[in-house]
Amino acid sequence: MTKTKRNAIIEYMEQKKGRVVKIRQFLYTSASFFYLRITANQRLKPRKRLRFETDVTDHCNLNCKSCHHFSSIADQNFVETEVFEKDFARISQLAGRNNENIDIMGGEPLLHPEISTLLIIARKYFDGPVNIVTNGILLEKMNAFFWESCRKNNIRIIVSSYPIKLNVKRIKELAKKYSVTLKIRSIFMSKNSWCKLPFDLNGKQCIKENSKLCITINKCIFLKNGRLSTCCLPLVADRFNNYFCKNTETVTVSSRTGNFAHSGLVVSTALEATDDDSIDIYKAKNIGEIYEFLSKPVPFCRYCKIKSWEIGIEWGVSKKEITEWI
Repeated sequence: MTKTKRNAIIEYMEQKKGRVVKIRQFLYTSASFFYLRITANQRLKPRKRLRFETDVTDHCNLNCKSCHHFSSIADQNFVETEVFEKDFARISQLAGRNNENIDIMGGEPLLHPEISTLLIIARKYFDGPVNIVTNGILLEKMNAFFWESCRKNNIRIIVSSYPIKLNVKRIKELAKKYSVTLKIRSIFMSKNSWCKLPFDLNGKQCIKENSKLCITINKCIFLKNGRLSTCCLPLVADRFNNYFCKNTETVTVSSRTGNFAHSGLVVSTALEATDDDSIDIYKAKNIGEIYEFLSKPVPFCRYCKIKSWEIGIEWGVSKKEITEWI
């Protein structure tokens, strides 16, 4: 077989693969949006039980492109144990220790030097399920105190799904040794199982329509520095702003196509969040007030281009380019 013919076959296979990916993306997004529309009224009702997630580190050791928490462009930062405990104590007081689910995340939470202490604090204030969600890279290196903290405080370890090599056998052995509940999500995930939620830096998206199609609103409730938001974005947008406002002078977007890197309209690189996008847990009178707030869309929803949600794209390490998020 000649080199020319071989290259032609490779090109044909790549084109065929691309078509398959696009068809899969269309089918998945169509089905997802249909489900989200018909369940919107139910999903946007005030909750009856508390669930939330919180980042104990801003940064990560995997640095995926298009990271929803902007961890791949975040500066190194660890939550202070005093702040963590104060916030957990306040929410516990409001919710009466009753929680549906709590996810301790990042960034990569295992990077936190006091992660074992944070797990002990979380269980101190809540009786329901508490998980630590990790990419799994550091699990083999964690000391006995970490594993014992997980066991004694009934903390479940959830390993997120990424197309990376992990010593799953060794991780399972450690979990079994210390009698820790372990869940490994989709260990056979392919490289083409990633997704991207692009942002409209002009903030011109329809808030009401976005709330009906959003998979995270009132579900992926997020805690940071004494505030709760209906999703993580308003409380982590500073990571995006700090990186791109510092490293990019302007972003140029075509006023006709909306595409990046065309001459046309110059827009701000900032995703502006205000106090209206989250609720202060220390000012809230009761848990019902918090549930009511979290069930409604917020001004920040104007930035999410949910209808342009890309599913089934290739996973990769971030190049820290703004095009990964717009």
